[in-house]
Amino acid sequence: MRKILSICLVLISLNSFGQKVVHCVTDELHLKAIQENPLIKVEEDKANQIAREYASKLSLAKKGTVIYIPVVFHIIHKNGFENITQAQVNDCLRVLNEDFRKMAGTKGGTSTDSRAVDAEIEFRLAQIDPFGNPTDGVNRIANATQTDDGTDATKTLSYWDSNKYFNIWVVNVINSSSAPQGSIILGYAQFPFSRSSRPSTDGIIVRADQVGVIGSGLSSQGGRTVTHEAGHWCGLYHPFQGGCAGGLSSNCASQGDQICDTPPVAASTNGCPENQNSCTNDVPNLPDLVKNYMDYADGTCMDVFTAGQSVRMKSQMQSYRSNIYSTNNLSAAGLNADGSYKTLTAASIKAPFLIDFNSQNPFWEIENFMNTVNGWKVNYQLGSNDGTCMFINSFANGSTSTLNTRDAFHTSNIDITSLSTPELSFKIAYAKRLSGSNDKLNIFVSDNYGRTEILARTFSATEMETAVPNNTSAFVPNATQWKTLKLDLTPFKTYKNFRVRFELQSLRGNNTYIDDIKIGELITSTNELKNTLNLKIYPNPTNTNSLISFNAKSNEELNVDLFDISGKFIKNISKNNYQIGENTIELNASDLSKGIYFIKFEQNNQTYTNKWIVN
Repeated sequence: MRKILSICLVLISLNSFGQKVVHCVTDELHLKAIQENPLIKVEEDKANQIAREYASKLSLAKKGTVIYIPVVFHIIHKNGFENITQAQVNDCLRVLNEDFRKMAGTKGGTSTDSRAVDAEIEFRLAQIDPFGNPTDGVNRIANATQTDDGTDATKTLSYWDSNKYFNIWVVNVINSSSAPQGSIILGYAQFPFSRSSRPSTDGIIVRADQVGVIGSGLSSQGGRTVTHEAGHWCGLYHPFQGGCAGGLSSNCASQGDQICDTPPVAASTNGCPENQNSCTNDVPNLPDLVKNYMDYADGTCMDVFTAGQSVRMKSQMQSYRSNIYSTNNLSAAGLNADGSYKTLTAASIKAPFLIDFNSQNPFWEIENFMNTVNGWKVNYQLGSNDGTCMFINSFANGSTSTLNTRDAFHTSNIDITSLSTPELSFKIAYAKRLSGSNDKLNIFVSDNYGRTEILARTFSATEMETAVPNNTSAFVPNATQWKTLKLDLTPFKTYKNFRVRFELQSLRGNNTYIDDIKIGELITSTNELKNTLNLKIYPNPTNTNSLISFNAKSNEELNVDLFDISGKFIKNISKNNYQIGENTIELNASDLSKGIYFIKFEQNNQTYTNKWIVN
């Protein structure tokens, strides 16, 4: 009888990939693992005995106890489409949980097979990483050529303790010397009994196009490669394990897949042949359960975990993975015992806040998905007013890159709950390559470090445009080719960890520049007051003192306050009724540290904020 696999190849549909169907090379790979470490075979036999004893003591009915598993996705990429989005990761978790929980209204939840059950296992993206820091449950390893040669060696690039997290590695291509040349391997898993001998490779590895069904995920597979591999990770064999062996009540628990309510299958299934009956020696003689998640039918065909499979998974998890779903470990990963997410501590940065890319302490993080060379980066010469801004070289991308490339950067987390009418504003300079260019700037917001996001606004190329189209040279803005875009944040005013992500969907346009991202009351300022008073601050920057000059048109009170870069009030500079005409106010920098400050002017319900730099 063939034994359990340590690597699984999910069969590939000819229609999906246009390549020859590849049968599983599990036996050779598993034998190789046993040859390298014979104790794996010993532990495997022990695991099977435990599963038999566990099943003999329990009814195969639903037990009502759900276990929750913290998950981390390690995305190994070289800035291509294998660098999947957070949304695609979340979609993968959706499919995984729908399948394991037989959720109503889903593929598994509407299964017409009476053997289909809720396996009572759920998966959650980790909210806290191994170092105690908040996380979105995704760890990206950039510029990794190993993404095209996915093996156990690839896993060394990124690994979280497998006793505490379910590791899922995502790569572009998976290779194996046991597979025919040119074949496509979709994923493989490591089983519970192997974790003690190979902890640093424990988890599953899958192709990026098998993660979920959005983005680069292939809808033809239904996102169920991960479901299949997770089943192995929880201790399940294939139903065709051992061919037609294990079809009798006397041997069904010790041969084949060692589960009595899954009929034996002679060989792996292709397509979705619902009436297939490849084994006739089983008693009673039942058709193959081709829709079982652990067979190789099309992903869109699968919809069944059986009660016997649920019991086996529970036994293996209890015996080999009990710590991962323990209350203490869930808490450490940011989860409550019921699988809900713990409330995160409010961000230390408080609104109002301005992110100026001239800061020596950056309050942003770049996450270029597709372009490392020409993606977002800080430009130290072309800012809107101080020579520094965020910049993406879309002109260069336009001549070399694939359409719809996406690159992003996001802000730090900011507590905006003190704001009654929060608003986001930022300055932008952009030119189209052609009059018909249709680049898009997507604005995503999150309250949980990006684990889930809301697309709050999409700005079109026309809305972003500040200069005439230019298809002959890279756009470089002058001082007049900037404008301010705004977004009402009132729907998100309860966010204690507000984060905004700027993602440019590049469609071969020209360059884009972003500067002065303001959140809170700073963005309520307008230029009306500045123009009315003809306000000027000079010298600016300064290393001593500066002067504010203005032309008062009335004797109404003018209030002038000083704030630091985080929006924290420092002191009142002046609050007086000035004489009509020219006036000056001295700014003393002697008691201030070097850095960026903001001077806020208020008069007659109008406000204006001006940056002041102390060198």
